[in-house]
Amino acid sequence: MIRLGPCVALASLLLVSCGSGAKTPPRLVLLYATCSLNKDFLAPYDSGISFTPVLDAFRREALVFPRHHTESGQSGTSFASLFSGTQAMHHGVYRHPTRLGDEPLLITEAYADAGYETFAFLGHPMASASLNFAQGVAPDNVHAKRLEAESPALRQILERLADDPGYRAFVVTNFTVTHAPYQAPLLDEFCELHPEECRVLASPQSLARLGRLRKLYWQEHWSLSFDFDRTVTRLGLGAIELRELRQLLELLYKADVFRLDRMFGRLLDRLAEHGLLDEALIAFTSDHGEILYREDAAFRWTHGFQLAPEVLNVAFLLYGPGVGVEPGVYPGVTRSIDVFPTLAGLSGIELPDVEGRGTDLSRAVRGEVAAPAQLAFSHTSLFRPEMWRQYRHYEALATRFPEADDPEQIWVAVRSGDAFHKLRRLDGAWRHERFDLPVDPDRGHAGRPASEEDRALATMLGHYKEQLVEGFAAARGARPVESEVELLRSLGYID
Repeated sequence: MIRLGPCVALASLLLVSCGSGAKTPPRLVLLYATCSLNKDFLAPYDSGISFTPVLDAFRREALVFPRHHTESGQSGTSFASLFSGTQAMHHGVYRHPTRLGDEPLLITEAYADAGYETFAFLGHPMASASLNFAQGVAPDNVHAKRLEAESPALRQILERLADDPGYRAFVVTNFTVTHAPYQAPLLDEFCELHPEECRVLASPQSLARLGRLRKLYWQEHWSLSFDFDRTVTRLGLGAIELRELRQLLELLYKADVFRLDRMFGRLLDRLAEHGLLDEALIAFTSDHGEILYREDAAFRWTHGFQLAPEVLNVAFLLYGPGVGVEPGVYPGVTRSIDVFPTLAGLSGIELPDVEGRGTDLSRAVRGEVAAPAQLAFSHTSLFRPEMWRQYRHYEALATRFPEADDPEQIWVAVRSGDAFHKLRRLDGAWRHERFDLPVDPDRGHAGRPASEEDRALATMLGHYKEQLVEGFAAARGARPVESEVELLRSLGYID
C-alpha cells in the first residue's frame, strides 16, 4: 500500500490543487479509454473474477482507484470530460453527438506543447476526430479506429521509442467492445476456457431457448432498456424467461469483457517486447460504466439517464513505475476530470490555470502527500431532439425526462467518501436522496436531509445544477449539423 502524507484541502466544488514535479518524464504515455465497462466485472475490483487475467496481473503492478467517478453516463460528455479535464459547463458537450469546441485545452494539445509526438486512435464515434476530439494531433497521426496491438502505426511508434532515447510519444485510444446490444463474438472460446460461467448453456434445450431470447433481445434492446415493465408485458415474458434473459445477457457481457481483457493484454505484450514498460505511463479507464439487471434500477442493460453507481463509478488503473507510481489501492474519491492533470503532473508538464479543471493528483499517487478529500459530481445528459422524437414513446423514460432539450430536466449527483447523493425527479417531484455505497446503490433515503453534512451537500447539488443550466445556455449554439444526425442514424440510435 502506498504511504500517504499531508495535502491541500478541498478548495471548490470541482477543483482541488496538489502540486507536482515529475523527476524523469515517461517516454511513452498511453491513455486507454474504453466504453460501457462495469468495473465490477474486472478482477482488480472483484478478486473472484477469473476471466480478466490480464487486468488481474496489471493491477499487481498498478495503482487501483476504487472510488473513481465519471461525469456522465453518456459517451460524448464523458470523453469530453476525460480529454479536457473539465465538465460540461466548461467543455460544452451536454449531449451526443456534439462537436467539441476549440476553446478547451485537451490532453493531446498539452502533450504536443510539451514536446511529445501525439497519436489518436479514436474508434468511438461519439468522441471522434470528426467531432474535434483529436486537437493537438497531426493529421497523419489520427486514426479513426481503436488501437490494436497489430497496428502498423503502433509498431512504428514503438520502434522509434526503442531506437531513439530522446523521443517521446503520447497515445490515446477510445472505443467500445462492451456496448449494448452485447455481441460476444468470442462466446465459444470464453465458455471453453471458463465453463463455470456458462452453466446456463448446459443443455440443448437451454441453448435453443437462449438462442431465441438472444434474437429477441437484439430486436427489442432499446425497449427492454428504457421501458422494461411495459415491454415485458407486451412480449409476454414469464418469470422463467426473464431469469434466463438476465443470465444470458450477463454471460454475453462477460464474454465481451473477456475480449477486452485479451486486447489490452496483447497491447501490453507489444510494449514489453520493445522493452518500454519501465518507461511507460499507462492509464486504463472508461468513459462510463454499464448497469445490467437490478430490480430497483430505473433502466436495465444500458448506462445513461439514471445516475446508477454501476455507471458512474468507473475503472481507473494507473501504471508508472518510472515516475514513482507504486502498486496499491488509492483511498480517496477521484474523478474523470483528474486524469488529464494527473498524467500531466506525472509527466512534468505545467498546465495553465483553467477554471473548473480537475486535480493534479501526481504527488498523492506517488505517496508524497495524503489523498485529498474530493467531491465527485455527475449528471445526466440530454437527448438531441432528433433522438427524442423516437424515444419519447418509452413511457419509463419520458416520465423521468419529459423534455428533450431542457437543462432543467438534468439530474445531478455527488459522491463524498462512500455517501452518494442524488437530486432527481421521480413521480413528477424533485427529491434529494442519500445512498450509502456499496450496500445501498439505489433505494436511498428520500426527504429532508438528516445531517448538517447532508444539508450542505444538498445545497452544493443545487448550485452544481445551476452551473450546468447556465453553461448549457452558453453552449446552445452548438446545434446539430446534418453529419451528426446521419451519424446517429448510421449507429442505429434513430431510424
